[in-house]
Amino acid sequence: MTYQIGIIGAGSLGLLYAGVLQADVTLFTRSNEQADNIENNGITVMAGKVGTKYKAHATPLTHADFTTIDFVIITVKSYQLEELVEKLAQIPENTPLLFLQNGIGHLGLLPNLSHKTILLGTCEHGAGKLDATTVAWRGVGRTNWAVYRGKMHEELAQILKANSDFPFFEQADFEEMVYNKLLANAVINPLTAILGVPNGALLHNESFYKVLVDLTREVAGVLNRENSLQKVTAICEATAANFSSMAMDVREKRRTEIESISGAIVRLAQTQGKEALISETLYGLVKGLEGEYLR
Repeated sequence: MTYQIGIIGAGSLGLLYAGVLQADVTLFTRSNEQADNIENNGITVMAGKVGTKYKAHATPLTHADFTTIDFVIITVKSYQLEELVEKLAQIPENTPLLFLQNGIGHLGLLPNLSHKTILLGTCEHGAGKLDATTVAWRGVGRTNWAVYRGKMHEELAQILKANSDFPFFEQADFEEMVYNKLLANAVINPLTAILGVPNGALLHNESFYKVLVDLTREVAGVLNRENSLQKVTAICEATAANFSSMAMDVREKRRTEIESISGAIVRLAQTQGKEALISETLYGLVKGLEGEYLR
């Protein structure tokens, strides 16, 4: 029996996972045109100047039939999830779901889903969509996952372990995993988006670094994280040449995930009776940038 994996969302992460996962994958796209392109031309993953082409099935999400899919990975942006609620309800309850979003905006959606097994994931790969069928793999990392509800199927676990160059690692506590990722996102993403710099610049520029230290202290206080500066600087060092997803969104004049990242920090701080003035300022600045081009 061939294990069928469906991926909802054909942006940078959707293309990367559909290409590199060593499995039978169907990519569910927003448009008919992109689905046709992928069906006819496959997916090209660029690692530096070397491109590798992978065969992949693709179909528009409006025509999706999930009855033949054994596992669904959701790679859309956090703000796109609300419009997917009806479509997610069409996925059989016994089909496991894996959510790969930044921030914590998606956590509020999960209790409303009836699926028996829900996994949460965080992606450490650097990826940028070049066109409808091509993605640049800019930083090789890992996918962390943890059980939110239910249990991991053994057959699925083996599928995810099939490609050692594209590793999946189980984490014991989904909240610990998600909030550690939020810590890094809430520091690195808005700063690099506003400054228009790669992650490493936050360490190498003395003025940028001072803001990074202050912001890390603020976010760590809200999220109750320990060794936070060490964690954030390690990520900046490991991804020094990469631009964060939010920096790329601003560069490409797309909507960002600031609401589920810095916005989430501000709201959490308010519930704790704390101030998060730097996060609030960065939230306003990124929303302002969006307002300049999303008209």
